[in-house]
Amino acid sequence: MRRKTLLLVDDDGLVLATMGRELRESGYDVLVADDGEKGLALAARTPPPDLAILDIRMPGISGIELAALLRQNGIASIFLTAYDDRTYVEQAIAEGALGYLVKPIDVGRIIPTIETALHRSAELERLREKARRLGSALETGNSVNVAVGMLMEHYRLERSEAYELLRRKARSERRKVKEVADEVMAAWEEIDLLLPRPSRA
Repeated sequence: MRRKTLLLVDDDGLVLATMGRELRESGYDVLVADDGEKGLALAARTPPPDLAILDIRMPGISGIELAALLRQNGIASIFLTAYDDRTYVEQAIAEGALGYLVKPIDVGRIIPTIETALHRSAELERLREKARRLGSALETGNSVNVAVGMLMEHYRLERSEAYELLRRKARSERRKVKEVADEVMAAWEEIDLLLPRPSRA
């Protein structure tokens, strides 16, 4: 089983050194950065980190801002801070934080929080992937249905006959039905542009 990779970003060198070492000893691969820009660069690696642990208060890009940028790339975060303040908690929640840790940190005690966050992050990614697949399926279904409707109306065909026309052309050209459907719709739009518009009375 692949070791999970954590991205640890904190402007405190002592935290990076000690916490990074203890996390590695606990079985994680750890990438460390002492500011948000370096953290963002490390997050662009392939494969990306499984979870980011971010200090909230950092010069330049703050932990809150970094979390928002990482979230756009599907990387979840937990926050690390010396400030147990409700405002920070609310900001962390708003950025989808999966955990909130207050310094000083006992790595042995935060492992359950990290594991819970990793599990939740993987679960969220599965849901996002499912949503992407569903969106793609809906998009494909929509264009195919529209093209089928056009063929039905123009050639006075049954739905199954119109779909079979698309499927047969796709198969003969070794293409996807959606590609052929998109082509039919584009051609129809071109033809429509050539036809004179009825004058309004």
